[in-house]
Amino acid sequence: MNAHIASVSFTRGAHATARAVSLTARQLSEVELGLFLLSQLSPSAPPTALPALLNGSDLLGAERPVWTAKQHKYWQRGQLLLARFREPSVWNRLIERYALLTGTLAAYDVSGDRSCFREKSVGFFRNRTATFRQMLA
Repeated sequence: MNAHIASVSFTRGAHATARAVSLTARQLSEVELGLFLLSQLSPSAPPTALPALLNGSDLLGAERPVWTAKQHKYWQRGQLLLARFREPSVWNRLIERYALLTGTLAAYDVSGDRSCFREKSVGFFRNRTATFRQMLA
């Protein structure tokens, strides 16, 4: 299956409209890799903080502890793999769409106000976070 062509579409519960949420397989994996990176480097940061993290912005500096060598490696690889998300508008559009996904497809729950996120158990490809860890290692 070509990751650029495959898409995932469905509507959200009773509040569903004619507009379905749609993400390509690539977009889904990139968003989850970004959320995984945030969870490893700045777990208390909101999901919208990824561009600041990738840009090395001081926005996260006040709360960021001293990183281990492994965390520095994650950050450097994340900067390469997720370079297009240095632009906040690109990331925010995708995180908004990702947050509307329901069911077992998404590996993370993102709060409605985008202030926090957490990993969840998923029925579809349960080993995604292990895969992300390997991608960044």
